Amino acid sequence: MLKQIFYLSSSMKLTMVCRTTILKGMSPMLASLCQLVAVFNLTGGSTNMAASMWMAKLENIVKGEQQNESEITEISNGVCNGELKLLELIELLGPYLTSKENDIRGRSTLLLAKTIHQLPRNKLSADEAGLLTAFFCDRLKDHHSVTPHTIYGILSLSTLSSLAAGDAVKICTNVFKEVQVQSLVQTDRQSVYSIINNFLYSRLEELQELGSEFVYGFIQVMDGEKDPRNLLTAFQIVQTLIQHFPIGIFAEELFEVTSCYFPIDFRPPPNDPHGISTDSLIQGLRGCLAGTPKFAEFCLPLLMEKLASELQSAKIDAFETLAACAPVYGAKHLKDYLEAVWSYCRKEVFQSFSGELEQAALGSLCCFLKAVSDDRSEEGAVFSLDYFLDEILKECQKHINEPDLRFLHPSCRLLQAVASSTEAVCSKILSYIIPLLLQQFDKHLQANMRQNILSVLQAFIRVSMQFPYNDFPNPVSLHKDRALTVFISVLSETNNSLKSVAAVGLGLLVETKGLLAESEVVLIADHLTKTLLSEGDKDLRQESERSLTYLSTHYPSVTEQTVLPALLMNLSTEPMEVGSGDSQKVAAVSHHTILSSMAALATKPILVESIVEKLLKHLELLCTANDASKTDECVATCQSLLSIVTKTTTDPTNLQFLYQHLLPALLSRLVIAACTERSEVKCTQMLCNEEVVVLVAAIVRNAVQFLEASSASELCGQYIEIFHRQNLSSLQQTDSLPADVMFNPLQINSPEPQHQLVILLTACICSVRREVTIPDQSEVLTKLLQMATGCDCEVIRSTAAKCLAGLVNKHTAGADLDQTIRVCKEHILSKLNQLGNEDCRQRALGAWIWLTKSLLLRSHPTFKEFAAHLIDLFEDEVLGLTAAKGFFVILDETEDVLNLASHADVKLMYRQRFFLYLLPNIIDGHGKTTPEKKTNYLQALSNLLHFVPRQVLLSELPPLMPLLVQSLRQENGALCLSVLERLETLTHDAPSIISEYVNSLLPELLRLAGDKPSMKVRISALRCIGEFTTLPHHIVFPYQSQVIRGLVPRLDDKKRVVRKEAVRSRNLWMMLGSDSK
Repeated sequence: MLKQIFYLSSSMKLTMVCRTTILKGMSPMLASLCQLVAVFNLTGGSTNMAASMWMAKLENIVKGEQQNESEITEISNGVCNGELKLLELIELLGPYLTSKENDIRGRSTLLLAKTIHQLPRNKLSADEAGLLTAFFCDRLKDHHSVTPHTIYGILSLSTLSSLAAGDAVKICTNVFKEVQVQSLVQTDRQSVYSIINNFLYSRLEELQELGSEFVYGFIQVMDGEKDPRNLLTAFQIVQTLIQHFPIGIFAEELFEVTSCYFPIDFRPPPNDPHGISTDSLIQGLRGCLAGTPKFAEFCLPLLMEKLASELQSAKIDAFETLAACAPVYGAKHLKDYLEAVWSYCRKEVFQSFSGELEQAALGSLCCFLKAVSDDRSEEGAVFSLDYFLDEILKECQKHINEPDLRFLHPSCRLLQAVASSTEAVCSKILSYIIPLLLQQFDKHLQANMRQNILSVLQAFIRVSMQFPYNDFPNPVSLHKDRALTVFISVLSETNNSLKSVAAVGLGLLVETKGLLAESEVVLIADHLTKTLLSEGDKDLRQESERSLTYLSTHYPSVTEQTVLPALLMNLSTEPMEVGSGDSQKVAAVSHHTILSSMAALATKPILVESIVEKLLKHLELLCTANDASKTDECVATCQSLLSIVTKTTTDPTNLQFLYQHLLPALLSRLVIAACTERSEVKCTQMLCNEEVVVLVAAIVRNAVQFLEASSASELCGQYIEIFHRQNLSSLQQTDSLPADVMFNPLQINSPEPQHQLVILLTACICSVRREVTIPDQSEVLTKLLQMATGCDCEVIRSTAAKCLAGLVNKHTAGADLDQTIRVCKEHILSKLNQLGNEDCRQRALGAWIWLTKSLLLRSHPTFKEFAAHLIDLFEDEVLGLTAAKGFFVILDETEDVLNLASHADVKLMYRQRFFLYLLPNIIDGHGKTTPEKKTNYLQALSNLLHFVPRQVLLSELPPLMPLLVQSLRQENGALCLSVLERLETLTHDAPSIISEYVNSLLPELLRLAGDKPSMKVRISALRCIGEFTTLPHHIVFPYQSQVIRGLVPRLDDKKRVVRKEAVRSRNLWMMLGSDSK
């Protein structure tokens, strides 16, 4: 019979009509197979002798107990590359596809399905895809054991772009009709949902022709689904149905099949590989319930029922779902539930068992009222809302008028949520409540009650700021004068907490757009400034400063004319004891606080310019005063300038001002100070202070990083002219310098004040964009190299090395760069080889480390040579440990140079390259070196582990474990701590590898938990011991008694945090295996 089918299907002499007539007499299964073979024959397939070589593989797959995936892949590859025609595969599978044994038919169908899955998406033509569709749809009528394999085949077809029009409808119709989806296992149900989802994405218009029939079919598919993995997809499909299909007659059924999962109580198991979260299910279901107003009549009663429950999670979910549904359902459906929603929200706010629940209740109340208020098309909604608002205002008024104000805050939180809904509601609520609060303020004289009332008033003012008030008047403006009077009057009280609330309130009035006249703003500015300058309470000063900052943002001219003069006047006088109240003495605000406040007020370009000029003038006055005791104030002034630069450089106007005025002024002052003999002018000690120079360098760096290439190039030219060519003509105020002054900071024998300014040079030329060319770069590099290896001062030497590294990193690739690297290498090596001169060698090693970092970041080939030489130095008795610690410098992020903010050339994954290149050398060197040198290799390894990404470490972990174990036996606390932190994470990431070393690790961990002076080491060791309980039970159980006994002494550790960690770890070991039991 089978041969007759193939003959019939492949014979070109029979007409299609004749074949169709003959096929009518066959069974459906044989007919579909015959048509399938026929179409592949017409598209180029043919049987031949070569097909026999595949028969053994097919028989092994179909008749074997387990299907070999590699053999299936081999078959699909053969189909792809033409060695096996798909027709030949179907012909060879023919006896199995038509077998009377269900198991054989199922296996052969699965083989065909898997082969199609592995074919390229464009491999099949439209005719081939259509016949496969017909074949698999017919197979859905087969025995139930064949159905899962058929579904798997259909899943592959659902992703084909060549599928003919109508095939998607055919597949979905047959799936709905022939498949009892909920009788399938999870993976097969997931395939059904994926098929439907794929077609909804790619064939939506075709499926829309089915209309409500498709909706009903999917309801049957989803009904009874329990697996969260499938529900995620099902919820997506439901949302698509709601948006694109007529669900009217089946709205209730679709709601019921969806809402039965509300509220979601799924909790994912630990280390869930599927990544299904409770929140994703909640959001998916919420999207369904809030998808259409047709669900309103069914959903709102359900939500009210859940709001009445005692389960907190259910109430939170119900409130949040109500907030999502309200804008969709509209006033028509919501107005009848106003009283019920208010009642439930009021209950949760007044009881206030949970902050999260209260926030959910208030949020839903706001959204609910917004939906009712916005929907003006519903005639009864407006009347219902107005009546509702009147009722809740009367109810809350009772609580606000209570003598003890017990329910003031919950009542007002409810009203604030209501007022936040719409502009109209806000205007009505605040117009009623603000005068009521002001009346209560007058009635209550106690400071704590007044503070509560003002804090509530502030909250209502914040609510009012949410709306533009185009259709309604701002309710705060109606009572502005009274509120302003209250806030200002409170500033004269003695209670600092009450005064802080008043300062915040004044800031809110200033923030409210269009509320205050300029005279009122000036009045507020005056009172806040006086409070800032006269109060000793830190919190009150902070609130005053914050309100003044708001004022400077909205009224910069008032700040410039009123606030700044007052601050400057106090800055010119010494802090002293001032009277406050009943002759109480408090310390006036310090100059440091005034300087910090001035920096905070620099919010607009006009204020930035004014404040920077005033700070520069103050800096000059400090220097002229010849008072070394003012150095701290000089530092504070520079910190304020740095604060201004940090927050304003993103504005082009501010950046241009800083470039043209601030940077030249600071450069001139520091260079002049460094050129002046200290014995003549004492004030030079102030500007030559290292902390001042570092702060000015930070100012320069933060500004230069944002400069365009043209401006940065000009600035670099000026710096090179001054620092390298000793031309000071471009400086400001050079008249005070002697005619024969010498400024040569790049010479080793120059005075230390001049040397220090290399920090300033580094900040400029190492922060410009890479396209900026540094003038006389080769000469500058030579001088920096000399300083980096020959200067006595460690700070200057390190700065010169950083500057050298920064320039090499940005140097244009080519012969000049190679020559520069060669010169640097030869010079430094000559210093390193000066045996006996250990100081010289230590200096050279620092330069070598920074140069290695520079080359590594830009992935220059010579970085390997430099890094390899560092490992060679591990064998040096003097330099070995320093070289090992240098690995931390190489891999660590630096703030001043060699970072992305400074436009350094930083290639991706440079840390991984460094680790993978050096790891074999470290392991090999550690194995060959003497015991006293092993510490250097372990230190270097510890520094590498601190920065290497987790995935890279896992791939190289096996050969590293012996070294990690040995690291725990070292006396170096920092080394032990670094290794312990890594072991803690590796216990989770690589349990199989850690398990092999439990016998070696546990004794060392117990020892470190007790005899190490470092508390951090003891805590980290105890954490590792606790984490070991997550390893396979049969591995750690033999050590249970040993560990429990070993942890007993740790329970008496002198530090509480160590004892706490010891208790936790011991409990974990005592409970070992309890879950399995």
